[in-house]
Amino acid sequence: MECPTCHSRQLQRNGYRNQVQCYKCKCCGRQFLGSYKQARYSEDVKQLCIRMHLQGMSTRALEKLTGIHHTTILSWIRE
Repeated sequence: MECPTCHSRQLQRNGYRNQVQCYKCKCCGRQFLGSYKQARYSEDVKQLCIRMHLQGMSTRALEKLTGIHHTTILSWIRE
């Protein structure tokens, strides 16, 4: 593993964030995660949220119901 900024291999472990190991570069001080996972929602979930919004449900109510942030739902609606 190497630093994404300076490509140094002099790293130290620096705790955890959401059960993922964090690292800190000893050369440049950059902190980064050991692995990244991209959060994606399925097309079915997107369509369900859009349909519920079109039927009169607010984005804040959808956020409480689904656990998906209201700005994410708004961006799906704007698409």
